[in-house]
Amino acid sequence: ATAPPEEELPSAESYYQRGQKILEGRRSFLFFRDVDYPKAIESFQEVIDNYPYSEYSLLSELAIADIHFDRENYEEASSYYHDFVELHPNHPKVAYALYRNGLCSYNQMRAADRDQAPTREAAAQFRALLERFPSSEMAPDARVRLAEAEGRLAKQIIEIADFYYSQHDYHAAARRYRLALTSYPSHPDRARTMVMLGVSLSRLRLHGEAEGTLRRALELGPDEEVRDRAEFELDQLAHLPLYGPRVLPKSCITDPNPSCPGIE
Repeated sequence: ATAPPEEELPSAESYYQRGQKILEGRRSFLFFRDVDYPKAIESFQEVIDNYPYSEYSLLSELAIADIHFDRENYEEASSYYHDFVELHPNHPKVAYALYRNGLCSYNQMRAADRDQAPTREAAAQFRALLERFPSSEMAPDARVRLAEAEGRLAKQIIEIADFYYSQHDYHAAARRYRLALTSYPSHPDRARTMVMLGVSLSRLRLHGEAEGTLRRALELGPDEEVRDRAEFELDQLAHLPLYGPRVLPKSCITDPNPSCPGIE
């Protein structure tokens, strides 16, 4: 007897198109679409398993990532986007994968008093996108989201600085205001951060550095309240006896000790 011919596998394109068709869903009632996501993933996985070197295999990887993203399974989606970037660094869709991976973390960001690991990861992904693909169509939105993420990271540092300032621990406050400015130089309210650094330096009797910092803050065009605080502090400095510029030694910022200026 003649052996029956082996059944030919569907093409990579047909598997891929089948997955896309499933994602279109079946319309139920008037507006609701019923989508069999596991079945769609199964079709895309068939492409990956049977045609690993096909262009449709790469598109299937992104399709699975997008399904997890749309279902708010951000950890799974991030894993697929990350692997895509790592395994196919020159693919035209890398910018898209970086952007979506950034969104995975962005959508998990927490308040400033909570763990900021998702915020840091979102910032890292958006920064990578902007560095590698500054003209990408996703770049404008990535810039906005990066600014928000960095603002949140800066805010966490500034809140700690404000606490130390309220406790009159001006060394610790100055160190953290400076950290916020160096780590996130474009964060919102950076003029206020600079003013508070200037005030802290003034309290440490580092008058020359304080004056320079306060004047740089005014150059940023701060709002009225912050401007008034800076001008008040500058006026106070102007009425002090003549002083020479003093720079706070780095060791006193990182590890204050009794030999540091301003330590009683």
